[in-house]
This record gives sequence, C-alpha cells and structure tokens, in this order.
Amino acid sequence: MRLWYRTGDIAALRELSCDRVVCFDVETTGLDPRTDEVLQIAFVRGDGEVLLSRFVRPEHHSSWPLAQRTHGISPSMVEGCPSLALLKPEIEEFFEGIDLIVGYNVAFDLLFLQTAGISSSSALVFDVMREFAPVAGRWDADSQRYAWVSLAYCARYYGVPLHAHDALGDARATMACFWAMIGRDSARSHATPSRSYLDVVARYSRARTRRRGGKDE
Repeated sequence: MRLWYRTGDIAALRELSCDRVVCFDVETTGLDPRTDEVLQIAFVRGDGEVLLSRFVRPEHHSSWPLAQRTHGISPSMVEGCPSLALLKPEIEEFFEGIDLIVGYNVAFDLLFLQTAGISSSSALVFDVMREFAPVAGRWDADSQRYAWVSLAYCARYYGVPLHAHDALGDARATMACFWAMIGRDSARSHATPSRSYLDVVARYSRARTRRRGGKDE
C-alpha cells in the first residue's frame, strides 16, 4: 500500500473535494477476513455527512465472545439486521466516483469487503494508521519501521473526540485526523501537536531532492 509521506508530495490530497473522499470502518467477529464476518459498518463522506451506519447480521457466526468484549456488539444486537450481501449494492455505490478512500488500518477493512465480493473501485487509499506512524515517532528496531499506534492515540494527538470500537465513531475520528494531518482540519481541533505530518512529508521531499541532485552531478 502506498505511503504518501514517502513521496514527499501530498499536494493532490490537499486539493481533493470533500465530496470525493470517503472514510469507512467495520467491526467484526474476529481478525481473520477469511473466516470472520462484519458486524457493523459505517461510511462518512469528507464533509462529515454519514452515508451509512448499520449493524450487519453475519451469515456463518452465531457468537463471537472475544470480539464482543472489545466492541460490545452482541448477537441480539444484529438479529434481524441486513447481511453484508444485502448491503453490497449500496456499499459499492458509495465507492463510485470517489477519489480517495480513508481508513485506520484500512487494508484490514477492505479485505473484509473484498472477501465478501464487494468491489472498492480503483480509488486511491490513505491509511491514517500507517501515515501517522512517523508522526508518533515510535521506531520498531525489529521490523525496521515506525510502529503503528492505536486510533485512540492518534485521536488524542489531534484533539479529536472518539467513541472507540464503534464503526461510526471510528470513521468520524479517522476522517477528522486525516484532515488535521494534511492541514485541512475540519475537526477545528485546538491541539498543538509536537510533530507535524507535513514536516514528515517535507523531510522526505528534501531527501528526494538531494538524491536527484546527486544523480545530476
């Protein structure tokens, strides 16, 4: 998955129209997209409009005690709700005409949709979790990369309210963090982060310029 900060150029992101950006999140029965299922899904447009917020009835699971301890979604809460297959046309419509898909560990969420046969179009993707990692600045020596941190940490960093482990709450917070990171803070956060995502991008831009200069010499 593309890491925007490594390109040293996010001008295209800053010029995006809000109505062509969508953020989504899912809560699931577990962590394996091959065997687990979606229990809740939410889509939020770039301007904050909620496009979808629904509980989803799984077709192959009747209980999920470990996951329920985290997100609190019980079997009774999804009883009588539509299946993901039933929501497929509506979900695919949200992705049509979209320039950018935003999420927190978005590859995980997209994989659940892909496993269910739902197409997410050819839109570009911005994973706030991966993009925020160098801002958090926790270097993982074993994997030789910046460590990923929780959405709760990211939201606190930007002063964004968060109702954690709720698909709509997570999607709203992730979208707000995205705009804050690229300098279009729709959350009107009053936080003053010690490190800026724009500084990270600028650092990589300078490095790319130096490398190109070296090749020309």
